Amino acid sequence: MFLTRKLIVLPFMLLCFQTYAVELSMDLQKVCAIEQLSQHKGIKGRALEANDFNEYCKCEADYILKKATKEQLNLISKDQAIKPKWLQQIKSNALKSCIEQEKKITT
Repeated sequence: MFLTRKLIVLPFMLLCFQTYAVELSMDLQKVCAIEQLSQHKGIKGRALEANDFNEYCKCEADYILKKATKEQLNLISKDQAIKPKWLQQIKSNALKSCIEQEKKITT
């Protein structure tokens, strides 16, 4: 009976965590796009839009989800406006990783 209860609860918990991760990833991608638009607004040429950064922001969000601890992810999800040093460091590492991945894909 106890084992049966665990077998029922475990998939539910995994589904909840997966949903949470997807929602957090989408939030991180939105924040990333806003940041990228702000950082690139002085560039001349065609006007940039949020979807111009979709690939990079998805890569950054995935990197953050892989590298941050559960406690750090909880902190991010509670307040998207916070900019702790550890998050800036993870984003810096994500930039390097995502650019490196892009180079591998395009060459």
